[in-house]
Amino acid sequence: MLSFLLVVAVVVWFVLLYPVARHNLATEMGPLNAPLAVPFILVAAFALMPLVFNVPREDGNAVLEEGLTASNIVTLVLTGLTGLYLVVRVAADRRILLVPFAMPYLPFTLMIVVNGLSTAWSIVPIYTAYRTVELTIFYLAVILIFDRADIEHRLANLFALFTVVWLVAVTPIILENLASGIVFSSAKHNIVPFLCAAHAFLVIFDERVRHRGAHLLLALIGFVIAGSAASTGALVAAAPGMMVASPHRRLRILGLVLFALIFVVFVVLMLGLSAFPGLLDLISVALQKPAEELAGATGRGTFWPLFIEGTKDHLVGSGFSAADRFIQLLVPPAAYMDALGPEGMAIQSSHNMFLSAWAGTGLIGLCFCAVVLTSAVQWSRKLDRAGRRLVATCVFFLILNGMTTQGIFQDWNLHVLTFVALLAYARIGALSRAPVSSAAPEAAPVFAHPRAATVWRAS
Repeated sequence: MLSFLLVVAVVVWFVLLYPVARHNLATEMGPLNAPLAVPFILVAAFALMPLVFNVPREDGNAVLEEGLTASNIVTLVLTGLTGLYLVVRVAADRRILLVPFAMPYLPFTLMIVVNGLSTAWSIVPIYTAYRTVELTIFYLAVILIFDRADIEHRLANLFALFTVVWLVAVTPIILENLASGIVFSSAKHNIVPFLCAAHAFLVIFDERVRHRGAHLLLALIGFVIAGSAASTGALVAAAPGMMVASPHRRLRILGLVLFALIFVVFVVLMLGLSAFPGLLDLISVALQKPAEELAGATGRGTFWPLFIEGTKDHLVGSGFSAADRFIQLLVPPAAYMDALGPEGMAIQSSHNMFLSAWAGTGLIGLCFCAVVLTSAVQWSRKLDRAGRRLVATCVFFLILNGMTTQGIFQDWNLHVLTFVALLAYARIGALSRAPVSSAAPEAAPVFAHPRAATVWRAS
């Protein structure tokens, strides 16, 4: 009975109350145009550091016992420094606290609020609390980087800068693997391909980008070096993405149907590729990956059922990030050992952004998945053709790629950075194309600074 009431409450919230909350919380703000250098350095440095609390261990619970390594402490320091920087910036410009409540940021902002609330029922409350604070800090820092009036002209350069920083950081790994004849995935990183794919799509769709050839080459190099079988397969999202970006309703519907079919095929091939030996061998040769690894989806076919079984009775999740990171607190150790063996004890994530959302905040998290992703595509309807294609294609790519990564619904990572950059691109693009007559002073929230609600008109 309690579960039924909970389901009803979630449905009522998202169907009836969420639109009301969105209407009352949404702000209309001009671009922040904040200083760029400091937040870029802080975010880039943090993105290249090991994940917080990521220590060598034989099982997923050892992190609670072994404490922090030196690199983790550095990461905590970076988080603190970024937080202090934000405090200074907010003191100078209180709009920074209001812009996250502007569309299309608002759904993601509300999701972070719910992540914080899940601390109350988290299986590791202090971990959930920290991860929420960390996500909030770097979410705001990324907004500072990308929320600017000229983002449509600077987005490609900013993507390029982050890619170059990553390439420089992994150069020793790349050289070592190239010497062994490994080109594709020579510095494998499941998160970087989304950044490179967004960069490439932007250059392909928007003819206004300068030095398009150089940008496309850099994006391709980054994608190949970081890529995986799943990220390469996710490129098929380009076809339905362009269709959904069409101004014609029938073509948009057809694009959605096509993407649904692609999604089903993607999942079937990911978990059952061994049933197609010819295709398996072809992909193995093309991507320089062992056929055994591709056939087993790197163990996900075995781990996901165990993960789902351990979380099925937690309808509101077991704490943002904590339930995903410490799944062994929910699954009996004996079941873990039987299914995965001793090496499986080191698994610390479902590597699936929808399962991450489910584990963290349950039905609420899955609903926010839908709201966050669909809101981004819907808001892109306000953009020109290049903008609509970019956002829709990237969202579809993220969904497919997110089947094998934590995506945007667990810890802060480069997926979140890229997605928020796209939201900034869509927000500023919509502002620049809004009729001048619609630019009227908005009713600022009660916590707003009297001078915070500024209106921006496109020049």
